Amino acid sequence: MISFRPGVLSAAVAAGFVIAMPSAQAANAVTFKPWGDDAGNAPSLNVGDVLSVTKGGVGASNYSDNPSLLNAAWAHSGGSPWYTFFLTAEADVSISLTPTDGAGTLFNPGMTVWASGDTKFNGGTADFDDIAMNGWNSPHSFNVVGQIGDAGTLWSTGANGNQLETLAYAVTGESHAAADNGWGETIQTGFHDVSVSNTFEQGITGSASGNSILMQFSSMQSGWYTIFFGGTNHDLTAVSYDLSVAAVAAVPEPEAYAMLLAGLAMVGAIARRRRG
Repeated sequence: MISFRPGVLSAAVAAGFVIAMPSAQAANAVTFKPWGDDAGNAPSLNVGDVLSVTKGGVGASNYSDNPSLLNAAWAHSGGSPWYTFFLTAEADVSISLTPTDGAGTLFNPGMTVWASGDTKFNGGTADFDDIAMNGWNSPHSFNVVGQIGDAGTLWSTGANGNQLETLAYAVTGESHAAADNGWGETIQTGFHDVSVSNTFEQGITGSASGNSILMQFSSMQSGWYTIFFGGTNHDLTAVSYDLSVAAVAAVPEPEAYAMLLAGLAMVGAIARRRRG
């Protein structure tokens, strides 16, 4: 059974979406590309490690800005640039997307990161009968920036897939209002933390300018994460991009330091009383 956040279902119906359960469920609507250095398509990421890959032929507007899709994303364009990894322990994680050469000046990338917890994202349900205003079903066309449960994400959650939360997205190309989008989502230029809990991280910062994107996740928790990226400017060209994910030991937040100091002070006070 799919659960909707308050107002999602009524808003979808009012916007003309058709939301229905498919007659059959099938995993692997999307598949993951392999990382570089023979890491495979579902590697573990340890603290101190880096995953990286160079992806060529990334679609100029497979993330957004394609007028044929009313600016929505296309899951199977650009060689299906979906990547996943398993973080083995709590860490501060940086995810960067940069052009491999000067051709990057002719391309505006976008990127989204999701969390699926203890289980690898199973790829969602193929040919899910959730039809966008652009006439396409998901995930061929899908909501790349909405929170899990929004129209256009239903193929990847609940009975259809095991994604749990959209953490952040970034766009270096054009913004698009909900009224101009196939799934009714608002796509904004820049970096955006769209997480709804601290289940998977303790804070997200980032930047999205020119032709590069950087996302930094504070105290990212052990578990599975999914990345999708592509172009956000239909007038530009497809190029080659470097994607990298680095994990370093988590740095305690100031509040954690304060709690630690308070705890040490209490231990010291108890010890002094016992000596007295």
